[in-house]
Amino acid sequence: MQAEVFHIHHQGEQRGPYTSRQVNHLHKCGYIDDDTLYWREGMEQWQPVTEIVERRHRRNRVIVWSIALGCAAAIALFVWLFGGVTAEAWRELTAGEFNEESAWWRARGLVRAQLSGGESVTFDTMENAQITLHNHNAATVVLGGDLLKVHKHAFWRVRLRYDAERGLWLPAPHEEQP
Repeated sequence: MQAEVFHIHHQGEQRGPYTSRQVNHLHKCGYIDDDTLYWREGMEQWQPVTEIVERRHRRNRVIVWSIALGCAAAIALFVWLFGGVTAEAWRELTAGEFNEESAWWRARGLVRAQLSGGESVTFDTMENAQITLHNHNAATVVLGGDLLKVHKHAFWRVRLRYDAERGLWLPAPHEEQP
C-alpha cells in the first residue's frame, strides 16, 4: 500500500511530492503557511493546506501575559509583606562575626524568642542600643523596642558569649557574664 502523495503550491511554485507527514512538518516549522495550497491525484483543484495539516493552537498572548503579570504581582506582594521580616529573622539567626552589629542582631533574635505567645516587637535602631564587646568572647547589648500588643516601650539587657569555632553568638550563662 502506497502512502498518499501531495504537491504544494508555495510562493508561486509547485513543489513535491510530499507525504502528509512531510507537509505537516513544513507547516509546523513555518516553512509554509495557512495560505499555501495543496493538490493530490484525483482532486479537481488546489485546496488550502489547512485541510490536511494538524492545526497549531496559537497561545493567546493576552492570557500568557496576564498569567505572567499575575505571578509577578503575587511575588511582589509576598516580598512587600514578608521580605523585610524574613531578612531580619535571617540576620538575627545567622549573626556570626565578633563585632557590634552581629551582637546586636543576635540579641534581637534572643529577645524575640523569649516573648510570650502572640507578642511582637519593633526594635529601636542599632544607633540607639548600647553595645559593649568584652575580651573577644563576650558582649553585653542593651536594646529597646516597642511591644506592640501592650503598647509600651521596653528595654532588654542581653549578655552573649562568642563561640569562635562555630562563629556564633550564644546566650551567656549567668556565671560567665562580664
